Amino acid sequence: MLKSSFEKKNFWIFDLDNTIYDPKSKIFDQIDLRMKKFISSRLNISQKEAFKIQKKFYKEYGTTLSGLMKHYQIQPNEFLKFVHDVDLSKLKKCSILFKEINRLPGRKIIYTNGDQDYAKKVLDSLGVESLFEYILDITKSKYIPKPSVEPLINYLKKNKIKAHTCVYFEDLEKNLENAHKYGITTVHIRDHNFKKKSNQPFIDFRFKSILEALITINKTYN
Repeated sequence: MLKSSFEKKNFWIFDLDNTIYDPKSKIFDQIDLRMKKFISSRLNISQKEAFKIQKKFYKEYGTTLSGLMKHYQIQPNEFLKFVHDVDLSKLKKCSILFKEINRLPGRKIIYTNGDQDYAKKVLDSLGVESLFEYILDITKSKYIPKPSVEPLINYLKKNKIKAHTCVYFEDLEKNLENAHKYGITTVHIRDHNFKKKSNQPFIDFRFKSILEALITINKTYN
């Protein structure tokens, strides 16, 4: 089953935050906090009210940024620069991660709701930036966020890449559903705190970490 599922795959799509790095590093927790601070400052409201708006927009639009652009005409570059100004010192270069990503046959890209500059810093901190040929970030996606996969599908079509040859690694279940509809093999990366029992039909495989996923998949090629 596992071998047959991956033997003809040659295009690998990686989410960034809490997927390619361990959520225990709490990098995204910093981003989450800076979103709240940005909203509080720009809208001149309490952080409690800012938090409500932040989560409301995330739920309704897929990203907080999308809601801020729609309702408050916030310039995306200003928001992205502020929220991604975080401490990445907990991310360390990982030779095993480099080795296992490199072993995957074919091409690799990053697909993220963050921006390219931040993504490059994360990948550089992990020592794996050179392995990815492209970063499909929120700017290149024309600010169409996940869970929509319209930007991803457009990228695949433009580059004549067939969906059935693709594998997509992602920590958020909801971001995999639309990809699965197009025939992309979906891999849910769940951390040790994931307790929700889920049998979503659009999840093809689940692993506790990106390393577990990569090592397991690479073994099918031996």
